[in-house]
Amino acid sequence: GGTLNVKDLIKRVSLYSTRIKEISEMYDITGASNRPERIFVDYVDGLKLEIDKLQITKPHLKNIQFVFDVNKGFICKSETEKMSKSKYNTVNPDELCEKYGADTFRMYEMFLGPIEASKPWDTKGIEGVHRFIKKLWRLFYSDTVYKNNEAIIGKPIWTNDSATNDELKILHKTIKKIEEDTERFSFNTAVSAFMVCVNDLADAKCYKKEILEQVLILLTPYAPHIAEELWHVLGNEGTILDASFPKFDNQYLVESTKEYPISINGKLRTTLSFALDAEQKDIETIVLANDIVQKWLEGKAPKKIIFVKGKMINVVI
Repeated sequence: GGTLNVKDLIKRVSLYSTRIKEISEMYDITGASNRPERIFVDYVDGLKLEIDKLQITKPHLKNIQFVFDVNKGFICKSETEKMSKSKYNTVNPDELCEKYGADTFRMYEMFLGPIEASKPWDTKGIEGVHRFIKKLWRLFYSDTVYKNNEAIIGKPIWTNDSATNDELKILHKTIKKIEEDTERFSFNTAVSAFMVCVNDLADAKCYKKEILEQVLILLTPYAPHIAEELWHVLGNEGTILDASFPKFDNQYLVESTKEYPISINGKLRTTLSFALDAEQKDIETIVLANDIVQKWLEGKAPKKIIFVKGKMINVVI
């Protein structure tokens, strides 16, 4: 009924073509939907969709067929957005605290990145911080095992022995780093420094109260619950919140020795440490007496020994 002029006809045709384009982008040639769907972050492990978990909690999705790579599974895309229910990306902190503890959750939030920046949430990453908490615990107790995230405590291994210079160096390097990072609100790098500290103490087999209680005081703003508990494990009275903040002493970071690479005819064969004020004559004597150097000399006398202070030693034969 009625007529259309040419302009109206062109306008209507363009609208139809736009709608056809939208529909074609939503469905592929088989009729399967290509329309992006938001999925609650609870159903995603990293970027992999947990289909079984999704279909159990959402029965109406049981008949949907997912097309995915056999090895990789169904991989989702991610977007960095503010948490909100409309974006399906909210995470219940109560569940994470129940599973990992409040200290792990607290430190993981700090570890994600600069406090003022937006960053993607990945619940898998919280496992790394949880392992750090467990490793800290093992500096106080040995043979501790975990069942259903509950610790079955082993025997105490901390001691009242005096700390060595190497152990004090680890401590004061950490004090300096944590103090600087905390003052500028760089909490993510501070958490990294705690991880390095605990790894270094574990490698050094340092279980000494003199060191450990200072580490706990540093850790208190980051993981207050475990810090308070282990503070009392060490036999301290009162709360750790009243303890004085550790004082940095630069003398423990001043190097007194230097490790030199020892080369024979330009090829590295071993390393040796010397006092910074050692004389070249004394260094040459020690180098030539070394078993590895003697092996490569094969009984020959060196033509010369090149000594570059603070850098290298090369024996020429």
